[in-house]
Amino acid sequence: MIRLEIYQETAHFRIPTIGNLYLTYPLPPPSTVYGFLRFITDYESINPENTRLSIQGSFKGVSFEKEQLLLETKKEIKTNIIPIQKLHQCKWIIHIKSPLFEEKIIEALRNSSKILRLGRKEDLIIDISIKTGLEELDFNRWKFDEYDKKLKIYKKWRQNEDSEGSLFKMALDTKVDDNKEIVGYIPVNLIYISTRKLSKSAKVFDGRYLIEWI
Repeated sequence: MIRLEIYQETAHFRIPTIGNLYLTYPLPPPSTVYGFLRFITDYESINPENTRLSIQGSFKGVSFEKEQLLLETKKEIKTNIIPIQKLHQCKWIIHIKSPLFEEKIIEALRNSSKILRLGRKEDLIIDISIKTGLEELDFNRWKFDEYDKKLKIYKKWRQNEDSEGSLFKMALDTKVDDNKEIVGYIPVNLIYISTRKLSKSAKVFDGRYLIEWI
């Protein structure tokens, strides 16, 4: 199991169902993380069937900024000014469990000459730390000093389960055709909750952070 700690000065993960006001998910969507892992490994077949993710993190501020966007059609190039919500001073904690690809992911992160981004091209990864060889530990809910309680985390929503938090429908991963063009998305329902609340039902942590596999 791998743990990535990623820092970005800014981030935006667009909620596609909202129109001209571009709002962002509060954490990186799973599809964004899978896309990042495929990018750094020269497009290995990393997907939800062979790789599990746990995504959590925090940010220190939110802003709305106007940006000029270009839309290229067959006939012309259109411009539009769109208000975009941005997250600032972001810290993401991503756990990865992938028996097939963990070594390739680690090697790619340590030796890649690529510019690392998470989300949009302009949202650079400023710093990334890699912790390898982690074990899944049984979470003792009474040892509250042994995990970071200030973070938010994604938890998979299940019907008739008593969970408090903000529910988001987002992309688990992309669907691609034979030419590797994106033709659709695999949907998933995730709840955005605090790790403090999750501790009531959490079963796994790595000694510092709770883990909730998507």
